[in-house]
Amino acid sequence: MTNIRDKSLVFSSLALWACLLPTAVGAVEPTALEEVQADTTAIPSLELALNSDVNDSEESQVFLAPSELQTELDANSEEANSLESLRLADHSVSTSPSVADLMEETKTDSVGQVTSVSQLSDVQPDDWAFQAIQSLVERYGCVAGYPNGTFRPSRAMSRREAAALVNACLDNLSNRFATKEDLDALKALQDEFAAELATLRGRVDGLEARVATVEAQQFSTTTKLSVDAVFTAQFGDSDNQAFDNSSDGLTPGVNQLADSRASAIGSVYMSFNTSFSGDDLLQTTLFFGNNGQDLFSNAQIGSTATLPFAQSAPLFNPGQYYFAGLPNNATLYRLAYTFKPVEDLAVTVAPLYYPTDIIDGNSYTSPFTGFSTWFLINNPLITPYITNFLGGAGAGFDWNFNGGPVSLRGAYVAVNGFSAVNTGPPNDGGLFGDPYQATAELEYAGELGDDSNFAIKLQFTNSETFGVQQNVVGVNAEAKFGQFGVFGRYGYSFADGQGVANPIPFAAGTVGRFDAQTWQAGAGIHDLLVPGSLFAVSAGMPFINNVASPGVGINDEDQINLEAFYRFPVNDNITISPIFSAILNPNSSSIEPNLYQGLLRVVFSF
Repeated sequence: MTNIRDKSLVFSSLALWACLLPTAVGAVEPTALEEVQADTTAIPSLELALNSDVNDSEESQVFLAPSELQTELDANSEEANSLESLRLADHSVSTSPSVADLMEETKTDSVGQVTSVSQLSDVQPDDWAFQAIQSLVERYGCVAGYPNGTFRPSRAMSRREAAALVNACLDNLSNRFATKEDLDALKALQDEFAAELATLRGRVDGLEARVATVEAQQFSTTTKLSVDAVFTAQFGDSDNQAFDNSSDGLTPGVNQLADSRASAIGSVYMSFNTSFSGDDLLQTTLFFGNNGQDLFSNAQIGSTATLPFAQSAPLFNPGQYYFAGLPNNATLYRLAYTFKPVEDLAVTVAPLYYPTDIIDGNSYTSPFTGFSTWFLINNPLITPYITNFLGGAGAGFDWNFNGGPVSLRGAYVAVNGFSAVNTGPPNDGGLFGDPYQATAELEYAGELGDDSNFAIKLQFTNSETFGVQQNVVGVNAEAKFGQFGVFGRYGYSFADGQGVANPIPFAAGTVGRFDAQTWQAGAGIHDLLVPGSLFAVSAGMPFINNVASPGVGINDEDQINLEAFYRFPVNDNITISPIFSAILNPNSSSIEPNLYQGLLRVVFSF
């Protein structure tokens, strides 16, 4: 067959197909080429373009005259039938019809735009060009179908069809991207706000520099510092300013309290909280104060002096202010490490911590946000004052079963756990010597409805404090009904004084086997007047016992503690709490005057 020298025609055909099927150009299979060659009536020039006899030499740049081409094609009737098509192709190179003409002709083909490849019945997922056709239809909107819902993938495309589809494709693409007018408007806005953009750029650069400085100079990547600073103003008095403050605690009625004075009490707790894995916590806490005293601590309620405590009444919980008597030098308050060996189980080991770090918690009785005196903060039998005030070495755990409503906790504390030798009676020293306590607590917490819940804790403590042994059962419960809440504690002790002198205030002589009880009950209202506030009141008896009274005024009445507070937040870091407290029948004595005390507590937390 005569060689075809018109490479331009070949390239024009291939370029047209590249525009229409960009993702399928490289995927043409031999079977597809055979399909194209089988239908040469629509575009005869395409047959010529795909003919294997095309000459790629330099002289192929010369066009064959139509007359010469006619002579060559006379020998082949099939090729002669394609002459007219070739002439049309040759004419199309030199003189192109207008777009309007092509669009007008396209209307007669009755092709329509489709939006999903599923609308084309003769395009199947296993077709080699399926993905290319799908992309052109659904992503670019560049493919039309015939009225009968077919695509006719083997049919050759006419020039007018190509022009119409390319035009539709370009229209869709222009709608997807910004126009020149959009870009001009954006540039105008950029020019108008150039100064503001420059300012923002400078601020961002400055912030990046500051962040880099903080990261380079930060204290630690694993440790965070939290601080609670407590400022307290106090004033208290008694019924008749006559209150026993004698050194032996056994001579009631002697007026040694003197005139009352207002006082200022300050304390700071600094905690370095470190996590090495995200599921553990190393707590290192320092505390110090100004040796501030409140009226209750000066009156030595429970015959317990300020640091260090007196041992004359090892069982009685004092009614003094929680932050009173802290020394003005930094002291290690807590050093404990908590980790999770398995999910839902937290284990704590500590050279110095407190049993109430783990057990006997209550939403209303935190010393920073709740009641102010020792008795109303914790159960004095479940957590004896000696172990809870000084803390000690030990370990504990908190096991929340499968993250559900049931939790089991345990705590062991040895006050003299730091001692490597026997310190002698009544306190033995060492990790397992007197004074110590071991407590187990089982809690069930549940929901009562919207913004209503409850928790109940059953407790057991075995302890020995300066020779007095105890086995105590207790309960700690609270419930919240919307804004209103109620709470309470109870403990019953089976105690043995083992001949220890004065295990309770003003009880002369030795004491053997006896029973003791304690209770506390209260109520609170959340968000009263101020969101985030809490108003609460509580009353209780710290030490009801069956030890016989040796005389008038000595263990002949039950002490009653009363307290009310209103805590309201100033912001996220500051809370203010006016507090009123009263102690009736102090030290379980019928002849001691009642004591009253007002506090204004301000807590800074950061």
